Amino acid sequence: MELGPPNNSFEQTKILKKYYKPDYSQLFNKIRDIKAPIKKEILIGLIDGGWHSELDLIRIAKKQHKYMGAVTLGTMIHSLNHSLKSDYFQKKVVNGKLYYKISDNYVGLTRAAYNKYTALKL
Repeated sequence: MELGPPNNSFEQTKILKKYYKPDYSQLFNKIRDIKAPIKKEILIGLIDGGWHSELDLIRIAKKQHKYMGAVTLGTMIHSLNHSLKSDYFQKKVVNGKLYYKISDNYVGLTRAAYNKYTALKL
């Protein structure tokens, strides 16, 4: 029986599962399947990974749909969160104002998926 270096493949697999998100193709397909242009504009507005106020997102959305308010925006973000991933968006309240952002785990995936989507559209 030969003794050699320990087999670290199990540890590497655990690390890859924790840090590498193989959901790219699933996320790409879900982004591609979004039909409402207003939801795509909201995603584009949030793709930088920073916090954006509810008012900023309403302004973005009003370019597509003139009758847009806080309730409609909240419903759309909840819908996107449900259809993409359950923890896709984060929200927080600062000084009585609501802020949204794409969770840090999904910012890079979203950028890559969206870039692939726009490249295929051309």
